[in-house]
Amino acid sequence: MNILNKLKSLSSSYRIHLQWIPSHVSIQGNETADALAKAGADDASVPSAALTYLELFSRAKSRNKTIWLIPPVHHWYQGARPGGCLKIDCNRRDQTTLTRFLSGHIRSLTFSDNSKCFEICPKCTAEQATPDHILACLGLSKQDLVSNPLLTLDFFRVHRLMYLI
Repeated sequence: MNILNKLKSLSSSYRIHLQWIPSHVSIQGNETADALAKAGADDASVPSAALTYLELFSRAKSRNKTIWLIPPVHHWYQGARPGGCLKIDCNRRDQTTLTRFLSGHIRSLTFSDNSKCFEICPKCTAEQATPDHILACLGLSKQDLVSNPLLTLDFFRVHRLMYLI
């Protein structure tokens, strides 16, 4: 009775749910109940009807979604956006510009007879505006691009080269 009184006093401030779970372990005369409990636990639940196409599709879709939500682990995958590997805080357009410039796939790149062709450099009008030539023409190096990408972007803007990249 003492336990019931304590539960009653606790139930005024907490929600208490009691559950009765029969236990048939090591009690004489309960061999039949033990055998039935073990048999019930061993049975795998078998669906009563075959799954429909929509149920199969839904399960496959949820499985694929969980797989694709985890980003791939590659040494070259360092960010979820262009320029994310540069670790700079700027807008998406600037990040895309820097990434495109680093990879060499700038806007002025075209292919003619299976060879790369670039527009003529508007600053010196002497050579094609390859990424290496643009850096040399501005007096910069690839190390400057990696170490201080925002300064390089400012150089591109000041010399009006953003449309090429």
